[in-house]
Order: sequence, then structure tokens, then C-alpha cells
Amino acid sequence: MSESLNGLFRELILANELSNNIAYALRFSDPDGVRSGKSGWSFGVCQFDVQNNDSALKCLAECGFSQDEITGIVRQTIDARQFNTRLAAHADIIARYDEQQLSYCLDKALNFDSDFGIPVQSPGGILAGADYVNQYGSQGNGAKAYYKALGRPVTAEDVLAFKLTTAYGKAHPDDCRRRYANLVKLLEGV
Repeated sequence: MSESLNGLFRELILANELSNNIAYALRFSDPDGVRSGKSGWSFGVCQFDVQNNDSALKCLAECGFSQDEITGIVRQTIDARQFNTRLAAHADIIARYDEQQLSYCLDKALNFDSDFGIPVQSPGGILAGADYVNQYGSQGNGAKAYYKALGRPVTAEDVLAFKLTTAYGKAHPDDCRRRYANLVKLLEGV
């Protein structure tokens, strides 16, 4: 089941983060607009956000970006898109970071029961939980309390319902529902 979950999760992330266009992985993008929100320039299949993910900075350094370039990208004082060719030239490095991130997120979702005593329904709840970790970094105390109160295994619907209670979910309910719809569509083919 773990290998099939890995493949399903990768497909889900491709749909949720890149609209199923793998070419976007090797380009910088800013999902909320330059200097207009919490997110910064992002890249990779997992859309590593340079303002909110230390692994993104390590990956850029490994791809040969100077500290000044990284600082400019993080602060959004330079247009990162000018470096898309450099990203593409280091596709192997970015792919390695993506695989580490995908594994990390899936492991967090798979271990939710053993870590917090909250069972998660397979595969929907696991994949939705892993997607949540990729998007937000972790499932914080609010999520844990919400799921614990359910008194049953966490489903994909539960993850969506929780997301809709968050500040992001209230501001962007259509995005939360889009991600959930991608999961439902993916699981229909299984």
C-alpha cells in the first residue's frame, strides 16, 4: 500500500500545486503575487516557498544560487523568473528535494495515529493529511484537537472541513475545495 500511496500522493501534488503541468516545477512562481501576501517565490513539484521553507533555501544554494541572489529572491527585490533556466539546469537536485518532501509529508500523515493517537482513514484521509502538511508545513494543535474531537478515523472530508475553519480556508475556500476535488477525482480512478 505504501508504494501505491507514494504514487497517488505524487499525482495529487502535481494536480494541486502544478495543475498537472510538470513543466511548472522548474519555474519560479508566486501564487499570491509579488509582495502581496504570505507566500514568496515557489518552485519544484512541491512548490517550495522560499519565504516559508528552509529546504527551499538549501536547495537554491545547492543549485548554485549565491547568498545575494537567494536574499533577493526571498525579499522579492529581484524578479526570480530570470533564474528559471538555472532551475531547469538543476532539475536533478530539485527532484531530490521534491522526493524528500513528498516522503516527509506522507510519513507525517501515515504516523498521525501513532504520534497523536488519532487514526486516519486510508487512503483518502492519509492523502488529504499529507497534502495539508505539504501546504502548511504541519498539522498544528488546532487540527489535532479538531480531529481528536471527532472520535473516529479522520477522512478526507474532515481535512477539508478543518481547512475551511482556518484563516486561509476562510479567505480561499475555493482553493481548499479544488484540492479536495482533485483528491476525490484521483481516488475514483483507484
